[in-house]
Amino acid sequence: MRVLLLCDGGGPLGVGHVLRSLALAEAAVAAGHDVVVAGHFEGAFLLRQLAAAPAEVVLLEAHVPGVGTEPMLELMQRFEPDILHVDSYERRGWFMGMVVSNMEDGTFGRRAADVVIDPTLGAERSTRPDDGSTWLLRGSRYAPIRQRVIDARQRTAHDTNETRAVLVVMGGTDPVGLAPAAVELLARTGLALDVTVIAVGENAEQVRAAANGTALSLSVQAPVDDLAALMSGQDLVISAAGTTIWELCCIGVPMAVVWAVDNQREGYDRVVEAGAAVGLGGPELGEPGRGEQGPGGHEAPVDLLRTALTDPRVRTNLVLAGRQIVDGLGAWRVVRMWEQAQRLGASAGSGSTTQEPSSRLTARRAGMDDARLLWEWRNDPDTRASSRDTDLVPWPRHLAWLERGLASEDLILLVVEDPAHDGLVNHGGPVGTVRWDLGSQGEWEVSITVSPERRGQSLARPLLRAAEVALCEMLASRGTHAAAYLAVVHVDNAASVRLFETSGYVPDLPPDPAGFMRFRKPAPVA
Repeated sequence: MRVLLLCDGGGPLGVGHVLRSLALAEAAVAAGHDVVVAGHFEGAFLLRQLAAAPAEVVLLEAHVPGVGTEPMLELMQRFEPDILHVDSYERRGWFMGMVVSNMEDGTFGRRAADVVIDPTLGAERSTRPDDGSTWLLRGSRYAPIRQRVIDARQRTAHDTNETRAVLVVMGGTDPVGLAPAAVELLARTGLALDVTVIAVGENAEQVRAAANGTALSLSVQAPVDDLAALMSGQDLVISAAGTTIWELCCIGVPMAVVWAVDNQREGYDRVVEAGAAVGLGGPELGEPGRGEQGPGGHEAPVDLLRTALTDPRVRTNLVLAGRQIVDGLGAWRVVRMWEQAQRLGASAGSGSTTQEPSSRLTARRAGMDDARLLWEWRNDPDTRASSRDTDLVPWPRHLAWLERGLASEDLILLVVEDPAHDGLVNHGGPVGTVRWDLGSQGEWEVSITVSPERRGQSLARPLLRAAEVALCEMLASRGTHAAAYLAVVHVDNAASVRLFETSGYVPDLPPDPAGFMRFRKPAPVA
């Protein structure tokens, strides 16, 4: 597969678009694909990152609408990509004959695409206008993280009882001068700290002035190539609420955040609400009189910082919450989604209208009267061959399991029936069973068994759809809802893999040692 990543960065654009594109480039190359990264890039830091990337890099002129498209068209003709991924708020233009992928941040950079990625924390809990996009990958599980960040996560170990090392990093350019303001807040805590600040030029001079005559031991550095390694050695990081916060979540470093520009506000609010960061406010932090009180009259930023720096429990909770938000598999998930989309075609995604109708099938709760039927289906040789547990289940053990399951709130067992009676053999009556098991965070894992007598009749997909509808209705009657549907399938079971791929499920976890891979589908937003 040939992948073209189109992004711009440096200067007022910041570096986030490029860094997350490089994370995708790494994952795509690791999966055996050919990758080109193209765009307009400014600054020595970004150019060094691009030079180290395992992909071809093509430099384009700054984007001007309707101007200078020839180099891009020439690149398209030369490379003939299967996947075009865009991570830019400005660039437009789609190309036929390929899967188009788009990175958006809430409404920023939003456009219709075959594959849409929005790595904003909690994005999956909100509705998105139906613009014809097919596959929607929304939420922080899709945050693309570079390998060096994942490596830093594995080696991070903090002494939470004593805080000395603090890093201040406000993105690649710090356009509103937040680094000096952050240093001033640290100085006002009255704590003796070793503070490292990423700053250059006038910002660097202002940082030094803010620390002069205080208890802070200050080191000012230009942007470093391996920021992840630097962050992993800190006791607290103060950061702008751009892509860096997802890297900090992944590594597991206590953080305090500031939103510097409008497109960072939503991510800032959600990461603070999740308890993964201390919220210091917005651009006003860099204005005169800053830090006297928090937003809405709440605790002042300086007091929040002092608490985080002196209370090990606060820092431990920040790390635990952050690591639940970002697991480092975002780039893997996106690349596997590209593979799936290219293999199936754009019409087979979550927005597809090609799924077989399920109105003919109805799902009901199973009961003890169904015990023998369910037992026979469970012990069918083909059913056992595709299960994680391939052993025959004795009748007494089955009865005991069914009794426990019917009494449990964490398991919903359905029998799916075909009410049709058209005189044809094997039409009407039970066609299969679906089991839903509650996992963490409101996710329900599905297991499907089609009646041996009804196999080969294209019933699996409508059976699954009927079961999804029934699950939502049953949970609604309890006053709750599903966050997502999960499916665990052996990678060699091509029929089951295709069933879930064509039913809106997307790759979620790599195959385990036994070859079972997890797929995930977001449930309808309640």
